[in-house]
Amino acid sequence: MNLALLNIGGACGAIARYNLGIAILKHKNHSFPLGTFIINIVGALLLGIICGLGISENSYLLFGDGFCGAFTTFSTFTVESVQLIRHEAVKKSISYIVLSVTAGLICFLIGYEIGKFF
Repeated sequence: MNLALLNIGGACGAIARYNLGIAILKHKNHSFPLGTFIINIVGALLLGIICGLGISENSYLLFGDGFCGAFTTFSTFTVESVQLIRHEAVKKSISYIVLSVTAGLICFLIGYEIGKFF
């Protein structure tokens, strides 16, 4: 049962990330990795809400580990950070890293408070 929940949540999260990424790329006019940034921040907010709700272990597997785990992407964040450095955009890379981590933590905490409200 656990693997089924994880697989279902993961498949849905991956599909959602792909579709949102495509939609964001249609409006991309700069070299900042906006797609990954938005996806990771939204994922942090969603995970905060899920954690704040205090849902069951099975529900957390489906929505937390499954959906949010597949929706957010640390590996792409890392690759994009290194690519910025390789293209001599070190300040942009540092800004991306600091902004992503800071905004992610803030969004998680906001989401957590929202989840506790319900």
